[in-house]
Amino acid sequence: MKILVCGFSSFPGAPRNPTETMVRTLESDPRHGEAFHAAVLPVEWETSWPRLRTLIETLAPTSVVLFGLHKRAERLRIERVARNRRKLGQADATGAFPAGPAVLDGPEALACRMPWKAVTSALRGAGVSFEWSSDAGGYLCNDTLYRLAFNADALGVRDFGFFHVPLSDEAAAQADEIEGMPEVFCSMPAARIAAAALALVDELGSGTAAV
Repeated sequence: MKILVCGFSSFPGAPRNPTETMVRTLESDPRHGEAFHAAVLPVEWETSWPRLRTLIETLAPTSVVLFGLHKRAERLRIERVARNRRKLGQADATGAFPAGPAVLDGPEALACRMPWKAVTSALRGAGVSFEWSSDAGGYLCNDTLYRLAFNADALGVRDFGFFHVPLSDEAAAQADEIEGMPEVFCSMPAARIAAAALALVDELGSGTAAV
């Protein structure tokens, strides 16, 4: 049973993406490459999904877990739904813009598919606070999640989901360098973000999780 965990690279307004730091931490785990694989996806409209799809086709994971940054999140945010929408005028890391308002010719929304009871139990056990959300936004995170949900069955992916994280404490200490920051915001230790990812890896890899 293989698990693929992905974070995202930096993007306009977020020169330090804590999910990229999370991936680097996971890469140092001795189980990396055997129990799970961690990778960073580019924040680019045209290449994020092709990169993820290639990883899935190469590694054949049973579960795919995505993590992205939400600067206004107060805690870990479990995204339940991928939306078929793009926020026009939102530049990616290369300065490119989305080609249209919809991700694909598909349903308005697609539900994520995770063993939610087991997921929440694992997060609580790791001491990670969280909240639920049905709006993953209209940027690259949602775009990639929708494409994953749309293609999961064809690619043999059983479980898939997306988690928004707040800024890490380390990045928040340099928030004056980050554009578009709210006047009041929350942060989370980088180690706690990595702990959340590893808790999910352990739970999904146990093979006993029930929806």
